[in-house]
Amino acid sequence: MLVLLAEQMASIASAAEAAWPSEGCGLLIGTGRRIVTVTRVMPACNLLEAEGNDRFELDPAVRFAAERAVRGTELRVVGHWHSHPDGSASPSATDLAQAWEPELIWLIVGTAADGAGRPQTVQMRAHRLDRDAGRVFAVRIEVAEKRACHAARFPT
Repeated sequence: MLVLLAEQMASIASAAEAAWPSEGCGLLIGTGRRIVTVTRVMPACNLLEAEGNDRFELDPAVRFAAERAVRGTELRVVGHWHSHPDGSASPSATDLAQAWEPELIWLIVGTAADGAGRPQTVQMRAHRLDRDAGRVFAVRIEVAEKRACHAARFPT
């Protein structure tokens, strides 16, 4: 499961829309393995922006900065996000070919033009990609504010 604040989701959606019609990207910083909680979203430049709208390469300088920032803390790079300007939030063949860190979450944001030609976010889905098996595993997304409203569960 991936837990994000509504504000973080809005920030990612805004950055994806700003990058449209190219793919936008960034990193997710947080904690956890089975339940991954995002504490920070780091924007990054797409180094392949000029090469078309169907690929991304996250600036390695941002990744190195993120790794330095979390060194010695409980935080880690838990995943990254990127957008698909065709509206799909499913991993593409290019995504599968580039998946080399199976422990990371891949948050994909589908963006598309609205009736007036302006970009809008239409989907947001999280995945784990297993390149060796050629499989994609869906990861449930929960909004932190909604999660906080769940009643506490006590053993009976």
